[in-house]
Order: sequence, then structure tokens, then C-alpha cells
Amino acid sequence: MLTVTLVLLLGANEFKKVDEVDGVTIESRSVPGSSFAELRFTTTTPKPVEALCTEAFGTGKFDATEPDLKSREILSESADERTTYERMTPAVVSPRSYALREKRTRVDGACQIDFEAANDVAPPPEPGWVRVKLVHGSWRAEPLEGGKSRLTYVIFTDPAGAIPAFFVEGARRKLGVTWVKRVVERAASH
Repeated sequence: MLTVTLVLLLGANEFKKVDEVDGVTIESRSVPGSSFAELRFTTTTPKPVEALCTEAFGTGKFDATEPDLKSREILSESADERTTYERMTPAVVSPRSYALREKRTRVDGACQIDFEAANDVAPPPEPGWVRVKLVHGSWRAEPLEGGKSRLTYVIFTDPAGAIPAFFVEGARRKLGVTWVKRVVERAASH
């Protein structure tokens, strides 16, 4: 009985495909204690791993073309680690802010970028801005046969405040696809 229970518990938290948009597979899984799902976006591209890795890690500087980004300040940085303070102004909710810590690693030809909230180093919350406390995920670029690469983006965000999950789920999926396509398209310049 214990084995069956463990299989059911582990299986219940596996990613399940929910859609495919423009060559990007969208998967979702529940997160215990949250009404928001963790999302995974995957695509295959002829772009090389290093170009995808470079673009996914970015420069850490403010980029006015990033969706909803109001400002970004680098709090600390080294070759493969960075902490930024970000302010977002999504269309349908109050402005959000958070600090984000990123760490890039390379193993066996693959590149992994893990990120998580780092609000312990963020400036104090500003009046009128909601502090996002739960955000974590990763980017992973890995080589495939035939000179192709697989790019995977995993994101969990609880946007804080009184936002029902169903209200933002479609926007979260659309934004994830936008990010994956953006990294692939911009990787051409590296």
C-alpha cells in the first residue's frame, strides 16, 4: 500500500501537457500549497547551446523591450551569478517588485540557469508596489543529435496579492511562450 501511495503522490506532481503554441510545448504541474501551477516550456531549435545560454542569462541590464519590465538594477554580479532588483507593471494587476538571484552552470555540453527570489537583499517595499515573494525556475539548453538544441524554461511564480490563479493562467502561459521565442530569436545574434 505504501508503494501505491508513493506512486500516486509522485505521479500527481508530474508535468502534464496543456498546449503547444508556435513549436513550444507548454506543460503544467500543481505546486503543493499554492493555487498557481509551475509551468514548463520546451522547444527544439538549430541554435547552439552556448548562444541560447548567453541569451537566457542576458546582461542583467534594463531592457525596455522586455514584457512588463519597468526597471531593473544589478545588485551584485560575477561571471555566472547575478542578483537584480526588478519592478514590473503588468497590465491587469498592481505593480510588482522583487529581487532575483540567478546562477549559471555548464555540465556535459548543457547550460543550466537557476533563479529564485532573493528579497533578503531587495530594497524595502515601496508604497503601491506588491512584493513578489515566491518565484523560482530555470532555463536549460542542451545539445541534441543532428546539431540541434533543446531549450526548456521552467517557472513558478505566485504573484502575491488577491489574484485568483484562473485570472492570470492564460497570461502566464502566453508570457512563457513569448520568453522562449525571444531567447531563440535573439540567440541568432550570438
